[in-house]
Amino acid sequence: MLALMEAKEHHAWTLEDLQSALAERGASGDFSSVFRAAEKLVAEGTLTKVILDDGRARFELTMAHHDHLHCTVCDEIVPVPCMIERDALAAVEARAGIAIAEHHIIFSGLCPPCRADQAGRRRRRR
Repeated sequence: MLALMEAKEHHAWTLEDLQSALAERGASGDFSSVFRAAEKLVAEGTLTKVILDDGRARFELTMAHHDHLHCTVCDEIVPVPCMIERDALAAVEARAGIAIAEHHIIFSGLCPPCRADQAGRRRRRR
């Protein structure tokens, strides 16, 4: 499963994506086995679980902090560099009277390939 994820075909994988891709590569495993393996890797810190508004978990390799874009066309999850500087977080903490331990931002929009495709279709219509 890790080798599959390290190949970077996707940034974040649903359990169904993982099970299907593993089966295509000849590694059989039922859904429960894929679920248990993914959850074990999350507990070990190797994977990070990202949950979107649709309630479905996506799993990604743990790496330096970043945010995400959920493409509304192809459903891919794309890593986005975090643009929130520590001073901005400190200002939010001071204003709201809170202490931020971490944050996860998920933008909705178009990934680069879908954005390029949409721009190409607009050019062809002119």
